[in-house]
Amino acid sequence: MSLRVALCSSLQSAPRAMRQFALYALVAGALTLALTTCSSASLRAAGEPRGVAFALAHCFFLSTFFGQLSAYMAPTPALTLQMLAGVLVENIPGTREAIGEAITTDASALMRKFALGCILARAGLATDAASAWANRANVAKLSCVGMIEMTTVAGLFIALFSLDAATAFAGGFLMAGISLAVVIPPVAEFQRRGLGVEQGVPALIISASSFDGIIAIVGFGICSGIVAAGGGSGATAMAWKVPTQIVVGGVGGPALAKALVRANILSSSTKPSTGVIDASLVLSTVMVILYSATHLEVSGGGALMAIAFCASLAMEWTNSGCSDALRDASVALTTLWSDFTAPLLFVIIGATLDLHSSSFWNVAPKALAIIVVGGAARAAGVFAATHGNETMSIRDRTFIAFAWTPKATIQAALAGVIYDQAVTAYGADSTQADDGTVLLQTALLSILLTAPLGAWCIAYFAPKLLTQKQAGAI
Repeated sequence: MSLRVALCSSLQSAPRAMRQFALYALVAGALTLALTTCSSASLRAAGEPRGVAFALAHCFFLSTFFGQLSAYMAPTPALTLQMLAGVLVENIPGTREAIGEAITTDASALMRKFALGCILARAGLATDAASAWANRANVAKLSCVGMIEMTTVAGLFIALFSLDAATAFAGGFLMAGISLAVVIPPVAEFQRRGLGVEQGVPALIISASSFDGIIAIVGFGICSGIVAAGGGSGATAMAWKVPTQIVVGGVGGPALAKALVRANILSSSTKPSTGVIDASLVLSTVMVILYSATHLEVSGGGALMAIAFCASLAMEWTNSGCSDALRDASVALTTLWSDFTAPLLFVIIGATLDLHSSSFWNVAPKALAIIVVGGAARAAGVFAATHGNETMSIRDRTFIAFAWTPKATIQAALAGVIYDQAVTAYGADSTQADDGTVLLQTALLSILLTAPLGAWCIAYFAPKLLTQKQAGAI
């Protein structure tokens, strides 16, 4: 019976797949023809095989196609298959030369920066400050679990790869953030179905997830700035900027949100909700903050300011009765993420994984050890953070430990930052670039392993470990 259902489902989806393939052929063909027939030599080169526009267009459509296959492999997240598409592009002869090698460092860095902006904007708007404050003790403890994993991973990077402290701690923060894209959708569905609601499990996970990501991103930004300063007096000067980054970011973000709402630039009680326009303005503001912070070498403060801006904006809209504006802007950003940003981000990051490289196989065993030990430290941290919570049983706490494992979005957006900085400052053959490669490959392996494993564990163990809310219960 299940085979019959699967066959019927496949037949029903065939026309849609054919339409999408036709759209792919039409858009890719039109783009290639437009670029290869223009008068500019640089644009013609970009549109030809081994050109960057040619590569990005084909990567995007290939990633989109692979992502749709996840519907037949539920609950495997689409991002896992999208990343696998990138791995195939880089490692299959022919596609490697025509597409994989054509994705330039600048194009990859630009896409990752844009993806980070989307992640910060979505996480900020999704932050429910009122709910988090009401449950602040449990949220704070669970949000800080990542610090246990960060410290453990940083120590392992130093012990196994002999990385300097700043790079190791940057790697620790890189590995500490869980993936909102993998965790939040199923947990929100469990909340709707009443699983674990009376014990407060879904609400705690959703509230703490955003703060977990904030700590990881801001911490990574501060540590990567110290790495970029190059040690010595430069690193000392950068360290002195840390308190300033935290203060300016924490105060500047809310002030900017209040100013844009009061000036009616964004939707307010006196201005109708326009979701797409609000989302565009929010994302544009976040990108200006991020690029300005990069120019000023205060990436951590920029990330904090961006997410504080979005979280404060969500609070402003909620308190002023503009919940529709918050909902519409969030939907627009989610659509942008799922339909464009995520497919392109994960295929590009997957295309950096060269399985033919000896360095990958040298790094992989130690990287796997870091992933496993770091995950165990995180699980232990979850049990420690939820100890004493009278509403939760050992089964609830075990489920939170499973739900706290997937890594993807933060790692994909930030994994190449240290490597890019090293290549720009010291060259691709430098020791600093090798250290950046270690972080990059470890992060990629963590995505490939923990995202699907975490998604499967969440789906499998939720009905077994969480208690169903009784009908009529308050």
